[in-house]
This record gives sequence, structure tokens and C-alpha cells, in this order.
Amino acid sequence: MARIPEFAVELFELLALVVGSGVASMIGVELERVGVAGLAGGDLAVGLWAVAMGLVALYVGVVALGYEQVLPRVRALAGGT
Repeated sequence: MARIPEFAVELFELLALVVGSGVASMIGVELERVGVAGLAGGDLAVGLWAVAMGLVALYVGVVALGYEQVLPRVRALAGGT
């Protein structure tokens, strides 16, 4: 059985994290849009819920995955360490 090079595995993990970060961020932006529309339309409960969930999704996408996972891995791959 052929072994997969370590670099290929790291690259695949990085790609999965980038996609996950992008999807979480897009969901967050969409929830924020829905929340603002709900608040503007007078539906306070749905608007506040969507805004809160949008903030959580944006945090996960940008900070938890993007800043804390993707960025260090990109730096490590670029630096060769």
C-alpha cells in the first residue's frame, strides 16, 4: 500500500480548514443579513436570534478556524517548519 506524503496530508487538512472557515463565515454573514431584515421588519425575536447566531458563526469562521487554525498552518508550511 502506498503511503501518502506528510506534506499532502497537511495540505489536505489546510484545505479542509479553509473551506470550513469560509462556509462558517458565509453562514454568519447570511444570518446577520436575515437578522437585520427581521429587525427592520419588526420581528424582534427572530431578528435578535439571527444576529446572535450570525455573530457566533462569524466568530467560528474568522477567529476559531481562520486566525487560530489556518493562519499558523499557512505560516508553518510557508516557513518550512
